[in-house]
Amino acid sequence: MTDAALDTAIPLRSLVVCPHCWERFPPENALWIAQHPDLIGDPRLGQDELQRFLPTRFSISGAAIDLKGFECYGLACPKCHLAIPRQLFEMDSFFFSILGAPACGKSYFLAAMTWRLRTALPQQFALAFTDADPLLNYRLQQYESVQFLNPNPDALVTIEKTETHGDLYSAVMYGDQVVHYLRPFVFVVRPLEKHPCHAQAASMSRAICLYDNAGESFLPGADMATSPVTRHLALSRVIFFLFDPTQDVRFRRACAGKTRDPQMMERTALSARERPVRQEVIFVEATQRVRRYLGLPQTARHRSPLIVVVTKYDAWAALLSQAGLPEPYKLDRASGLYGVCQREIQQASEATRRLLSELSPEIVAAAENFASEVLYVPVSATGCAPEVDPHTGAQGFRPRNLNPIWVEVPLLYAMSRWMRGLVCYWKAKDANSNPQSERIRATDANQPGSTSKS
Repeated sequence: MTDAALDTAIPLRSLVVCPHCWERFPPENALWIAQHPDLIGDPRLGQDELQRFLPTRFSISGAAIDLKGFECYGLACPKCHLAIPRQLFEMDSFFFSILGAPACGKSYFLAAMTWRLRTALPQQFALAFTDADPLLNYRLQQYESVQFLNPNPDALVTIEKTETHGDLYSAVMYGDQVVHYLRPFVFVVRPLEKHPCHAQAASMSRAICLYDNAGESFLPGADMATSPVTRHLALSRVIFFLFDPTQDVRFRRACAGKTRDPQMMERTALSARERPVRQEVIFVEATQRVRRYLGLPQTARHRSPLIVVVTKYDAWAALLSQAGLPEPYKLDRASGLYGVCQREIQQASEATRRLLSELSPEIVAAAENFASEVLYVPVSATGCAPEVDPHTGAQGFRPRNLNPIWVEVPLLYAMSRWMRGLVCYWKAKDANSNPQSERIRATDANQPGSTSKS
């Protein structure tokens, strides 16, 4: 093979994981998506979708040729027939599951986190953070735009609640049975020119799949064969559980007189439909599903880490023993890159754990009974309290006032610990030492229990 051919060769994963149905398959089994407009009608996806097929002819450039002679470029899963971004055929994929009770702020958290990562990763860490498939990420882009790119910064805006049906789900037909799969949000992380691993960008780049389930999906009895929308939990390298203190009466009572956030105000008797679900019930149900999917004994701890994301920090910050949150990453002047301050994040985790142990001990017990490593991270997706619309009584936020706090820290910390070689970090033993960005083999980074040398 010539040097030019080697430069253009596409490295393929030996196994690809479908981000929709989580089927594992070798890349040669992937289906191609027909291009000619007459080739419509797929047995899995319906009469309006382009056909999926196994090709027998290819162009010189390697594109499959459909029955009408058109070159094809889209790839699909051989089981569910849903389109898969090409990056998942070339890069190691990291799955992150985000779960929590209804109205805990998952969509706000996810939108603020990805928006911050789009700017923080290129500017501070010399990493590109881009959409693998803009169509898959369209809903999340809307969430980001309405909050952070709104042409009317004084408008009172909200993010619509994640539902258990609608455009976030794909319907797939297996004979007469329709199965609904949750659509993932897929991103690519790639070293830029100033990154120490830029020369190895092809092997160091990673695909990240995020899932935003409706809280109702984690209620007992909601996991069904026709709606297996939470089974990504079994593949997740890290699980994020969002705990909302404003839904806990003990937190609200502890915050009395210390905050004016309307979410922390005492609430009158609610109807059965409005009454919040106990959050540890949601979490325990999710852990039971993980054990079932993986075949784990009830007494075994899950090897993948768990990050308990304690949301709406601005509403309960007065309860935390430490004054304010430290900078989660800082500059190393020699390299011009920032490093994640793991020690400071771990100290904030310890303070948050103490507060949860005092006010919501069942959450701490359930988390540490499930995972071998647990981190507690306070965040605020908005950095401010919601305002109440005087006409409708609904709560919303003005884009001008949004100032997210620590919202990117859970994923940044996870990347510095378990996606080795991409994100620099400061050694925990000596915060004045140089940030470390060691490059290791992909097989080491793939181990669920691997940790950085801190």
